[in-house]
Amino acid sequence: MRREAHSGFQPRFGLPGSLSAGPRHRTAPIAPSQAYTLWRLGMSPTRSRMMHARIPQIDFSNADGLWIPRWPQMAHRLNGASLFLPYLEPYLIRVMKQARPILAEKAPDLLADVDVFNRQEANHYKVHAAYNRVLFAQYPGLEPFDAEIKADFERFLSEESLDWNLAYCEGFECSGLISSEFFLQEIDDALGGSDPAVHELWAWHLAEEFEHRNVTHDVLRTVAPGWLHRLRGFKAFGEHLQSFTARVSEHLMAIDRERGRIDDDVLAESEAFTRREGRFYRPRILKILMPWYSPHPRPTQAPTRRVLDAYPEKAA
Repeated sequence: MRREAHSGFQPRFGLPGSLSAGPRHRTAPIAPSQAYTLWRLGMSPTRSRMMHARIPQIDFSNADGLWIPRWPQMAHRLNGASLFLPYLEPYLIRVMKQARPILAEKAPDLLADVDVFNRQEANHYKVHAAYNRVLFAQYPGLEPFDAEIKADFERFLSEESLDWNLAYCEGFECSGLISSEFFLQEIDDALGGSDPAVHELWAWHLAEEFEHRNVTHDVLRTVAPGWLHRLRGFKAFGEHLQSFTARVSEHLMAIDRERGRIDDDVLAESEAFTRREGRFYRPRILKILMPWYSPHPRPTQAPTRRVLDAYPEKAA
């Protein structure tokens, strides 16, 4: 028997208390490495001591691949993303591990952040792999996409430089931050009636994307700084994964249209959600393109905190 769909993932939560700054005092000069550490402590609300690797226990046995009935395009775009995550996430982990020797010399305070980031990403790809088995069972013809994206990330690791891979990773994580804020804060109405298991999967994943939003940005700036280099990474990520996701989404949409599960009325209604998405994304992408962009100064909003506080702190 299918579980009853609900309008949103709503665990209990508690908000941390606020911090107030004390009076300024003149201090003695500090070393550059100390200055960098203090800068990060001052700017980043998500230090490693506040980041945790969580792993939810989600039962996908009754999950439906068409999991957002009011917005099938979004459901299948996120399904396309889920298909690449079991290969992207290990790629991210390997790139971060390759950067560790440089970080140990230039910014050792980042190492703890990277370790938590890697544990979170490891949990993400394992749970997405479990959901993807549902997609493979419900939608024929996904195997070529799976083989293609696996080969792509293997090629990046073998043929591209560490600097290139770091910029690609940072580009992906910049986009993930926007997706997190949009999914968790802006579209509760569109998610009405969504499949509870898949909804929980993405709420958990995207909440942790917000939590570790600073890590790849800080690593890239330490190992391979430069505005144009960062933009090239964002462009490479966008051209690669957005094209892949669009093709997978078109494949899944065609199957559900043929099965009679998506009608013209639903598509017409969902256009309003798509326009809202564009209005939300465009100014935020523009900020990413600016030389002064930083993911740091963002407080954790209540919807994100509810999700993060719902799970015990547990590494993979």
